[in-house]
Amino acid sequence: MGTSGLMDKTLLQRRPRWIWLAAFALLGTLGAIGLSFTVHYLLFFGDEVNPYRRSLAAALILPVVIAAPLLVYIGYTRDALRRLRRERNFAAAHDPSTEVLNGSTFTTLVERRRAVSLSEAGRTFGALLIVEAGNAKAINLDYGYRWGEESMRQIASVIRANVRRSDVVGRLSDSEFGIFLPGATVEQARDVGERIRAAAAAAPFFAEGETVRLSLDIGGVIFEDQIEFRGLMRIASEQLEMARQGEDGFRLGAVGDADTGERPPER
Repeated sequence: MGTSGLMDKTLLQRRPRWIWLAAFALLGTLGAIGLSFTVHYLLFFGDEVNPYRRSLAAALILPVVIAAPLLVYIGYTRDALRRLRRERNFAAAHDPSTEVLNGSTFTTLVERRRAVSLSEAGRTFGALLIVEAGNAKAINLDYGYRWGEESMRQIASVIRANVRRSDVVGRLSDSEFGIFLPGATVEQARDVGERIRAAAAAAPFFAEGETVRLSLDIGGVIFEDQIEFRGLMRIASEQLEMARQGEDGFRLGAVGDADTGERPPER
């Protein structure tokens, strides 16, 4: 099929929509004209009412009968479009299952927030944590993907309940979440990570009627200097790998002048 054939097909698909709009506008206009004639006929048919008062009555009735429903419809349509736009923007920026930010939006927002997280010395500082559901794959295999996603929703809820409103939470992969803590100190980042791990372990999770303990491993990085998001993610991922091998399941690294007080294990 040539280009002209495709264009003709597109025009045929679009034409009914324009015909409907034109018919709606024409019928609406004819209805308004008919209503106007009817009101004027009823008002001016007899001689009992003063012509001046008839004109005032027509000037009042017609806007109320014609304009009021039209304005209500326009207002309702604008509100529906605004709500649809909000829902579309939310869906584009968030993970549909857990309703936290998706990976790309998380990355973009962290870059913006990191640039404005300034210390008294004029440096950026804060923390980036990667939270991994250690038994997410096991839940998927034993109970199915639906229950695996349900466990991730519960973990996301636990994370949101234990961070500040100014912190940024996003889903990085099927089993990982990212948490950006702008302006957080070492103590604050460690406290957030420990609270999240404890809350996830304590919250009951039931898969097909069976109780499953949710275990989390957390790797993070404390920074106090300009560094790209990719560099932060690399260091946090390295700390997460060490957290998987450690007993406590939580490791913090540092870049710039920050110091976590932790040292990598000897090999």
